[in-house]
Amino acid sequence: MRGLLWVLLLVSCKRDPSKIDADGDGVFADEDCNDEDPSIRPGVIEQVYDGVDNDCDVATLDDDLDRDGFVLAEDCDDREADVRPNVDEIPYDGVDNDCDPSTVDDDLDGDGFGIATDCADGNAAINPDQPEIYYDGVDNDCDLLLTIDDDQDRDQVPAEVDCDDLDPLAREPGLYFIDCDGDGFSPGVDGSVASCELPMSPPVDCPDGSWTQVEPAGSEVDCVDSDGWVFPGQTQYFGGPIPDADPGAEYDYDCDGSALPLYGSYSCAMNPGPQPDSFFCTQIPGFLADPGCGQAGDYASGCVSLSDTTCEQGTTEVRVQECR
Repeated sequence: MRGLLWVLLLVSCKRDPSKIDADGDGVFADEDCNDEDPSIRPGVIEQVYDGVDNDCDVATLDDDLDRDGFVLAEDCDDREADVRPNVDEIPYDGVDNDCDPSTVDDDLDGDGFGIATDCADGNAAINPDQPEIYYDGVDNDCDLLLTIDDDQDRDQVPAEVDCDDLDPLAREPGLYFIDCDGDGFSPGVDGSVASCELPMSPPVDCPDGSWTQVEPAGSEVDCVDSDGWVFPGQTQYFGGPIPDADPGAEYDYDCDGSALPLYGSYSCAMNPGPQPDSFFCTQIPGFLADPGCGQAGDYASGCVSLSDTTCEQGTTEVRVQECR
């Protein structure tokens, strides 16, 4: 009888296993997923990516925070569910969407140049390392400033109108104007031609004439293109009229719209000298009576002192009034 009581006493003193708290963290083993570590228990903050279920709650995932089905070892961005293996790569968004570095985000043609420097990311033969192939309509080397496809000499004139696209000095065609009398000036723009070189054939309107590149504008217009002595800027004077000149412009050799005489009017005068009661003669050579252009007249070239108070005209000769 005493033995039976002793057995009953031992059974009654045996503890309930579910109520054991081996790590002393205040949570019994039936709720504590690791009763040997007091830092692991319900209610603590889950420490991500440590491989431990710290809060004893499988719902707070340790290494799949974005719940996209991929753990950190596979997922290159565990906070963004749209970034994970097996999704489509979105080019040029700066994100490795499919977590695969071999599907490059901004170098789709795989030529080693991203979209920032590659002007054609769909063609590996076009990138900054390629030589420019001129006149093919393509910017092969992705350089629009120094190697222009249709401007090889970089003179800012496209090849289709450039006289020589290898020579920056040979630019677009110049205008050549008819110059019948060969004095370097043209009467107008009629009959002008655009050419890279001096036209070989003579102007139709004057078969014996030539060409000039002096634009007939402003003060550069030849007023008489049948006389090589008549042109803008002519400095010589002439005693004969211009053949075929318009009335009133027979002596306008410099094409300024008026005739300028070479010789002025004669004068002879007495002037007081530096000493009291002293005098001297001054004279301006010229015509005694102004003749018209091309007309002859008496030309005086001296002034003689006859006394202390008298000056007299000197020698005279007949001259023709020259004009321009």
